[in-house]
Amino acid sequence: MKNLKGPLILILIVAAGMAVYYYGKDFLFDQKQISTSDAKGNALPLKIGGDNYLGYWFIKSPKFQQNALKNGINVQLMDDGGAYSERLKKFEEKEYDAIVLPVNSYLEHGINQQFPGVIVAAISESKGADALVGFPEAMPNGRVNDLNRNDIEIVYTGASPSSFLVDLLIADFDLDALEYDKSWKNEVNSSEQVYKLAKKNGQKNKRNKAYVMWEPEVSKAIEKLGMKKLWGSDKFSGYIVDVLVFHRDIVSSKPEIVRLFLQQYFRIIEHYSMNKKAMINAISEDINLNEDRVTQMVSGIDWFTLHENASLQFGIKIDDDVAPQDRIISTILGCSKIIDRFDDSFNSLDIDPYKLINSQFLSDLVENGIQAIDQSNASVSFEPLEAKDWAKLAEVGTMRVEPIGFQNGADKLSVEGEEIVNQVANLLVNNYPQYRVIIRGHTGPGDASANQALSQKRAEIVLQFLQENGEIDANRLWAEGVGAMQPPGHKTGESPRAFRMRMPRVEFILVDEFSL
Repeated sequence: MKNLKGPLILILIVAAGMAVYYYGKDFLFDQKQISTSDAKGNALPLKIGGDNYLGYWFIKSPKFQQNALKNGINVQLMDDGGAYSERLKKFEEKEYDAIVLPVNSYLEHGINQQFPGVIVAAISESKGADALVGFPEAMPNGRVNDLNRNDIEIVYTGASPSSFLVDLLIADFDLDALEYDKSWKNEVNSSEQVYKLAKKNGQKNKRNKAYVMWEPEVSKAIEKLGMKKLWGSDKFSGYIVDVLVFHRDIVSSKPEIVRLFLQQYFRIIEHYSMNKKAMINAISEDINLNEDRVTQMVSGIDWFTLHENASLQFGIKIDDDVAPQDRIISTILGCSKIIDRFDDSFNSLDIDPYKLINSQFLSDLVENGIQAIDQSNASVSFEPLEAKDWAKLAEVGTMRVEPIGFQNGADKLSVEGEEIVNQVANLLVNNYPQYRVIIRGHTGPGDASANQALSQKRAEIVLQFLQENGEIDANRLWAEGVGAMQPPGHKTGESPRAFRMRMPRVEFILVDEFSL
């Protein structure tokens, strides 16, 4: 062994020398390349877990990739096909420095990893890019509540924004037939598989089939299969919001990477917001679809600028005349509540939304000379309507609410009733801001005239509370009492006594003045 020691040491020395020569030669060559060019040194690698959803296109766009590389970061968007659970595991294990995904998916899957990252920006919101499609026969009256029956099958992608959209429908519109009887569920692995099943079924079972897809399958189902959009993410706000989540270790140890990424990202957003034709053309070339189809798809996605992120999402004050909003907090709370209802292992009380966000990077960017936010889309304006005009509005659906209690004499809401109406106000402001609302009072059996007066009075009390405490535009609201003329539908297995107890109630009916 002693005789071999000398030669081994010599071999190691020679190998080390050769490595220094060859790698040192490459290093010196690279340094010369950098010193005589516009390169910023060795670009820092940044791996982001995501998929091919169009809402993330700006991150993988050639222009962003080029600008990011020029400014010192080599961004790679890793496409996992929408495998959110796997994405979170890799994120926890630091295979990804950041991830992009919907808020609800981060809550559902991130809780298992104790939320290894923080949300630093809202990327986009689905405004029709996710939708329930089918033939009109599936919703014969055009109301969401038409789906509340036992003979329908809904095909959707499991553990995705599609499944969340279905849960949202069940929760917000009290589709109890779907909540308690799971026979309607048909889970598959992708939006493409949903489309293939829709194509296979063709014109069969028009009444009993519905499909949840995302773009481009939504547009294909409408154009090629003759289906229509029965309900979509354009019908509500503040739920299907995609966010950028950076690993906490990166935020604490390499904040300059986060700051540099956001700076380049929002520059690209601003560039294309000023030249949408160029954006459509670039997306068309990148995903190999014609510009008309791309234009249609883009209309279903609302991308957030830096200013919208700061002032509308993260509550950062930009303009003294405009109160900032923290919509991302409302989104986290709203999604948590929906998940909690359908997932026994999830407890929304364990979620502190402020532990999941970091607004400091946006604040820094805003403070560095960013212009004021465009407030053109900050609110929806409602003109006053007469009774005859309210009667013409198309009903979208009846919202699910807990029973609203009144104090003796029915002149005021009970404490519990006020809490429930406040919850409704939050939904109307944050999730369904584009709809007018009919507040419809009902009673149990009895004198028709007295019942009508009582139900009208209670509807007006709720309207007044929404207006004064919920700050809901009075022009959005209409109160009407119908006494016992419109009893609720019977629920499966419900006793006569339980049914009678549900008859006195106040309903909130979303109505749309723009429906054809």
